[in-house]
Amino acid sequence: MGRIVVVGSYNASLSIFSEALPSRGQTVLGSRLDIGPGGKGNNQAIGAHRLGADTAFVVKLGRDPFGATARAVLKAEGLPEQWIRDGEAATGVALIMVDAAGDNLISVAPGANSDLSAEEVIGLDGLFDGASHLLCQLECPLDLFTGVAARARAGALTTILNPAPAQRLPSDACRLVDVLTPNETELAVLAGRELLTDGDVIDAARELIGQGVREVVVTLGARGAIWVGPGSAQMFDAYQVAASDTTGAGDAFNAGLAAALAGGKDMPEAIDLGMRAGAFCATRQGVIGGLATAEQLDLEMPARARPAPPA
Repeated sequence: MGRIVVVGSYNASLSIFSEALPSRGQTVLGSRLDIGPGGKGNNQAIGAHRLGADTAFVVKLGRDPFGATARAVLKAEGLPEQWIRDGEAATGVALIMVDAAGDNLISVAPGANSDLSAEEVIGLDGLFDGASHLLCQLECPLDLFTGVAARARAGALTTILNPAPAQRLPSDACRLVDVLTPNETELAVLAGRELLTDGDVIDAARELIGQGVREVVVTLGARGAIWVGPGSAQMFDAYQVAASDTTGAGDAFNAGLAAALAGGKDMPEAIDLGMRAGAFCATRQGVIGGLATAEQLDLEMPARARPAPPA
């Protein structure tokens, strides 16, 4: 069993649930407000840890009530406190709107997340000892990823980047990514064009591989996922569920993928665990309650037969 270093964001999550999402300039009446822990780094670290992965989460928090809540949550989850950094800016906040179909709109004020630097992370004594995988997202600055990924590569760690929120990646960043995990919308941003078919998705993924990314796993929501390597592409069917709230399903997928890879599973098995975790998350309202343990997945979302290897 390897060890995962998650470097990324914590955001206090303020979620309003309503029948429909508002259009530009429109106000809609919501049914309730949920306030809880969130942020892609936080969600992925907790998700991987709950699935049994040895996980270290490096994050920067403000000295404010949201930051105090974050520390309490991470302590309760059993994630080591030694990697939490104190920031001068406010703790990050995410405003989320969710409709009756489980679809969402999200806006993030990153706060202290923007102040976490690669130099600060690299200087943490013992962080990379025994680690096998680095998992990052883009709610923190891109140069945080590139700096930490270069250090991780020097230590023979596998680097996983969930490029969300999406932005165009320069070639020097692509060359530091072993596994890139965009959804369709994020991949369109990375590619700089609209993607209308699965063939377009595969072509866009291969363009990124041509820029230095080793392999790409594209999540397709209810359609599943596509794994694209230098010479092959393989489709994985989704686990079909009645979605209650899709917020965090992508984070749950990345947590499952990373946990499986760190546990020595191959990529098809890792994608399958990621899809099970993402599907489970979509059946719950709120993200943290939707991050499953291995026991919950075995009970509610049992694994299918092992996918066939690519042709």
